[in-house]
Amino acid sequence: MKKYILLVCTALFCIALAACSKTVTLRLPFEASDVQSVELFHFVAPMDAEKKVITQQEDLADLYALFQDLSLKEKKTEPVAGNSSTAFRFYLADGSTYEILYSSIAVKSGRIAVSNQKEDFFTSADIEASWSRCDVGAVPAQESELPLLQ
Repeated sequence: MKKYILLVCTALFCIALAACSKTVTLRLPFEASDVQSVELFHFVAPMDAEKKVITQQEDLADLYALFQDLSLKEKKTEPVAGNSSTAFRFYLADGSTYEILYSSIAVKSGRIAVSNQKEDFFTSADIEASWSRCDVGAVPAQESELPLLQ
């Protein structure tokens, strides 16, 4: 009987821990058709950042689809020294911009910060792979160009 009670208590504890990391969905405040171009940045150290400018409609739609309805968790993680970051600046038809910063913490997982929210979120989506999937040539970027770092 004691083993059964211990098993039930352990199961309840695990369920309670799982409930602590609330899942939210990223909703972009614009439509794919509103995106004129995207600046895509990749760096470990901001001084060594590279940039790609995406203008092809198919690539823009793919980047939009990557983030729209992306599952995120309010989960605490420890920062990782030497992690890479991939940042996105969406230029919209109305002249505004929308920025997303992804900081990897492990393979296919990291933290996402967006320009209209104060807190950042955890995701297990492979956001960093979008850098290598874009067949546009990379050029050096200035630190002052990097999204969400000013």
